Amino acid sequence: MSFPELAPAIVAYIAATNTGDITAIDQCFADDANVFDEGEHQVGTAAIARWMEDTGRRYQPRVEVLSVQQRTGKVLVSNIVSGNFPGSPLELRYTFRLNEQGKISRLDICA
Repeated sequence: MSFPELAPAIVAYIAATNTGDITAIDQCFADDANVFDEGEHQVGTAAIARWMEDTGRRYQPRVEVLSVQQRTGKVLVSNIVSGNFPGSPLELRYTFRLNEQGKISRLDICA
């Protein structure tokens, strides 16, 4: 299923998650981006790259987008995330905020 309303940076992030390719990090995230996941806070592309690499190694996540909602200043993406973790698959909501250049400035992941 295709979601043409997703910004290129969000599409690149989901693709990078599904392939484990953290080299795409600069295409996805602003230099000062923030990610909130599992009670942890990552700041900056180096920390986000380490988080993506660690998460990929531990869980081998696969993200399937279910729906997209555009809100003022936010993009809410509902997903089914499967992988090597308890309770897989889980439905998770990703809340993205993009900067003026179209890169992810903040990502919140919650159940």
